[in-house]
Amino acid sequence: MRTVPFAMPLTARHSRARRASARRQHGAVAVVAAIWLSLAIAALGAIDVGNVYFARRQLQRTADLAAMAAVQMVASSGGCATAATAAQQNAAANGFKTGSTTTIGTTCGRWDTSSNTYFGTSGNPLNAVQVKTTQRVPYFFLGPSRNVSATATAFASNIDAFSLGTGIATINTQQSALLNAILGGLLNTSVSLSVGDTQSLATAHVKLEDLKVALGAATMKGLLGTTVSFQQLMVAMVSALQAGGDTVNAAILQKVAVAIPGGQNIAIGDGGPSAPGLLALGLANPNAAASATINAFDALLVAAQIAQRGPDSGQGSAPVINVAAGLAGVAGISLQIIHPPVLAVGEGGTSADGTYRTQARTAVINASVNLLPVMFTPISLNLGIGSISIAALNTPIMLSLTSAQGTASLSSVGCESTKAATKATIQVAPSIATVCLGANAACGGLINIADVTAWTILTGTIDLTQIALGGTGQLPLAPPSPQPITFNGSSGSFDSSITVNSNAVGSDASTLTAQLLKALPNLLQVTAAGLDLTTVTKPLLAALAPVLSTALQPVFNLLDAVLVPTLSLLGVQVGTATVHNMLLTCGVAQLVN
Repeated sequence: MRTVPFAMPLTARHSRARRASARRQHGAVAVVAAIWLSLAIAALGAIDVGNVYFARRQLQRTADLAAMAAVQMVASSGGCATAATAAQQNAAANGFKTGSTTTIGTTCGRWDTSSNTYFGTSGNPLNAVQVKTTQRVPYFFLGPSRNVSATATAFASNIDAFSLGTGIATINTQQSALLNAILGGLLNTSVSLSVGDTQSLATAHVKLEDLKVALGAATMKGLLGTTVSFQQLMVAMVSALQAGGDTVNAAILQKVAVAIPGGQNIAIGDGGPSAPGLLALGLANPNAAASATINAFDALLVAAQIAQRGPDSGQGSAPVINVAAGLAGVAGISLQIIHPPVLAVGEGGTSADGTYRTQARTAVINASVNLLPVMFTPISLNLGIGSISIAALNTPIMLSLTSAQGTASLSSVGCESTKAATKATIQVAPSIATVCLGANAACGGLINIADVTAWTILTGTIDLTQIALGGTGQLPLAPPSPQPITFNGSSGSFDSSITVNSNAVGSDASTLTAQLLKALPNLLQVTAAGLDLTTVTKPLLAALAPVLSTALQPVFNLLDAVLVPTLSLLGVQVGTATVHNMLLTCGVAQLVN
């Protein structure tokens, strides 16, 4: 007998299905609810995150603008305090109000691409400002408030370009002839620049960016590492002048773009006295010098001297340049360039080792001038018991001078809110020199001072056949003290020259005269009829000293006319020290991180 399965009533089956469906619906609602809750939390979180992002973006904008404003004042007389005030004022002007939940901090320092950290709080001069803005931002949905901050660092290079002792601002016909003779000797060729040519070149400026392009360098650092011949440098300077629209001076400079037989190559970047170059660049970021300029006339004279220096810059290896300029009272001039001068472009202040970052140097030169005999109107000296008559100075005299290196160091650049208040301060240590007089270049032998006739009551008239001055040996001139000079923009231009007094020889002949007179009692020699009467005539020689001072004055006058301008053209000034400031630029602020 077959068993029939139990059959659930229809109503029960429907009830069970409804309960299963309900459970499924409840699970779906829970999933949907969870999804919607997650979306809601994400949306609310996005609002908080977006609010933080917006706050950070506003803080970064505030920090950027404040740092840009502050760095323009960090080189002012107020220094970091003024920079901090400028940052706060700029932030306030852009809607950032400091309070319990908002702060702004300013740190002054130095940005230097040669350091590992780039920005540091030590170093001189200050050229960068770091600004940090902080704000407490509330979370509306995700929890408690949090601090949000932004940091900006701005950098600005304040650059001065200058030279020491090179060039002549105004030049006359005689000085023009001397310049052509000197350049002809340096370049081993005939040079014919007119007075107008020289004066025009003295006002011409070569932009370093244009020189970089003309020499095919990719960066300013690449330019400093470039080595070229004198001719290549002059051609590049011509191109740079043309790029700047100065076709007149480009044509003038083209006249001296010559190849120098046996000349040394010229390094654009200076490596110190042992490895001289055209340009000493003292910048944390060399590319900041792209807008700086150098004077075309100064660069011409410096380059010509570098090209003719000795292989090791030693005195024995430096070639002797003989200059026969046809100057009155001068038989000839010979020159040796021991160390050439260097132009300077860079920032003020000192580096970590205490040396100045930016420093121009004078040349170191041996110079000899062969002075022709000078005839004088007889000079009489009444001694009370007799008289002495000095009739002539009739022997050639050799004057030799050896210079030591002078320096001009940029101690500070103050960039103020006005051009007139902006200034550059340079410490000048003029050249020190030793001079000597003699019958030859070694300052030896006797110089025949005069034919002298003496008359006394006791002796009557006596012909002193020779009163001679023995070789003086090296007489060091008094070393000058460094002197600060300041250039500012009150005249509307920073292209100017300032001359300071130093151990004057030419401009104040009494310095050298006094030293000679001090040595005279031991140097004068008197002979008559072949007999040495020096000892006997000591009192007489002492009385002669002031007379000889007058008699030798024309010799010292020739220093002004010949030796002083000759040395000045080559970057050595013994009588004075002239700094030629070419350009002062307060750097445009730039964000560096």
